[in-house]
Amino acid sequence: MASLPLEGLRVIDLSEVWAGPFAASLLGDMGAQVIQVESYPRAPQNRPTTVPANPLGFAGGGSLVDHPWDRSAARNMANRNKYGITLNLRTPRGKALFKSLIAVSDVLIEGYSAGTVQRLELDYPVLCQVNPGLVMVSMPGWGSYGPYAGYVTLGSGIDATSGHHYLRGYPNADPSETVACVHSDAIGAVTASFAAMTGLMYRRRTGKGQWIDLSQAEALLPHLAYPLLDYTMNGRVAQPLGNHDRWMAPHNCYRCKGEENLVAICVENDAQWHALCRVAGHPEWDTDPRFAHIGNRYQFQSELDELLAAWTQHEDQLDLAQRLQDAGVPAGPVMRDVDLFQDPHLQARYFFQRVTHTTIGTHRYPGMLWKYTNTPMRIRLAPNALGEHNSLVLKSILGLSQEEYQRLEEEGLFGTTYAALAQLDLRDQSPEVVRLTPS
Repeated sequence: MASLPLEGLRVIDLSEVWAGPFAASLLGDMGAQVIQVESYPRAPQNRPTTVPANPLGFAGGGSLVDHPWDRSAARNMANRNKYGITLNLRTPRGKALFKSLIAVSDVLIEGYSAGTVQRLELDYPVLCQVNPGLVMVSMPGWGSYGPYAGYVTLGSGIDATSGHHYLRGYPNADPSETVACVHSDAIGAVTASFAAMTGLMYRRRTGKGQWIDLSQAEALLPHLAYPLLDYTMNGRVAQPLGNHDRWMAPHNCYRCKGEENLVAICVENDAQWHALCRVAGHPEWDTDPRFAHIGNRYQFQSELDELLAAWTQHEDQLDLAQRLQDAGVPAGPVMRDVDLFQDPHLQARYFFQRVTHTTIGTHRYPGMLWKYTNTPMRIRLAPNALGEHNSLVLKSILGLSQEEYQRLEEEGLFGTTYAALAQLDLRDQSPEVVRLTPS
């Protein structure tokens, strides 16, 4: 089998939560050797030191569960195909070891707020002296400079300040009731992995490294092209649409028989509307002047939604979706997480992969974002337990002797457990809101 595209490259992951870690995982999927350097002795946000009050996505239950920091689904989903070490970068020896790792690496991804690596004396001007060929991707929420640069945030903060949070709601609804969304994290991850590869292409051409300043907020804004350009061109301020569409009617999710079963129906032209009326067995809808063509249906969406909801509530979700599709009407079941594991399409493409984690055992994980025909990708390395590869990396790659390794571990430079009180730094304890003071 041919080697994977990025085989032979080494990537250092100095990021937390989702966007940065998953960007590094994508590079690992493509064959790079990825080493994540995790904060120590401070516990990062997605490595809880105790069982969280809301245990959604937390493997295992009970207040006495062992190694809680290894049980977060959010942490494990974003950290496949990489080795993991812990290291205290606030100490001179920790910084020296980190620089030694940078000296033999190709890419560094860091996701701290702007100014953090400067305060640690590990910013690009410092690290490029260690490795002139280093490609470093910094991905703070708002980039490395500007009035917002020093603010600390995660995806929900970026979602709010970009305007995306407001647009995701329903008409006349309170925006504070809109659920949290991490769309910006997904975009940031893919954008950072792409940026890293373009930096490597630049190095291949010139022999020089590159520092890449990636604002996650700016990476999100092109996804809002319609409302942004509509305002600049027409002066219109976009409003929340809920499940409706600017061009299609009906366009909504409708309840079916059973608990929490819904079907999505999207009618884009009159021919599809005629077909829907036939499937529904309501020819009178087709002759109602309110619904005669798309313009009328758009004007009377509320009345249309009431009629359709009264019909679909008595229908089986999967059967109705299939009948509509067979008639040429775009429709599909609204899937839940449990449904995805039984989905025949995802099964046929072998999307989910079984992975065995050191602490929580064997489970199915989401697989690759794309497929190569000649170099199939897979999850080669399970998400690492805390400090699982300390010995491998620090001894085999950095050359520490057993005596020095043991001494530094006893001094607390790295480790495999967090103390129960090793909570986040004060300024990191409320990641879901944008800070009012710079970090």
